[in-house]
Amino acid sequence: EDAPPRTVVSLFSVRDRDSGDNGRTECTIDGDLPFSLTLTFDNYYELRTNAALDRERTAEYNITITAMDWGTTRLSSRESIFVQISDVNDNPPEFTQENYTMSVMENN
Repeated sequence: EDAPPRTVVSLFSVRDRDSGDNGRTECTIDGDLPFSLTLTFDNYYELRTNAALDRERTAEYNITITAMDWGTTRLSSRESIFVQISDVNDNPPEFTQENYTMSVMENN
């Protein structure tokens, strides 16, 4: 929470032992989540935030990443990355009622 968009959350690599296009890979994120993948070098990817995250709205994300090769018969595998959003102090305390009424007996 409170991290700017494009913040790196994770760095991971994928490997395909085949040669040529059969060994060339690409990764994608399944679903519509506020994260993106950036290929950095070789087969290393950065998982980055796409937007500001709010822990009070969504406290955790289970992100499924699909790795697919470029062979004529494209093979793929999936892996899940679990991301917990840590909390920052961005909400003030609130009273549970708008008004409070109390009576006090006089002291005679």
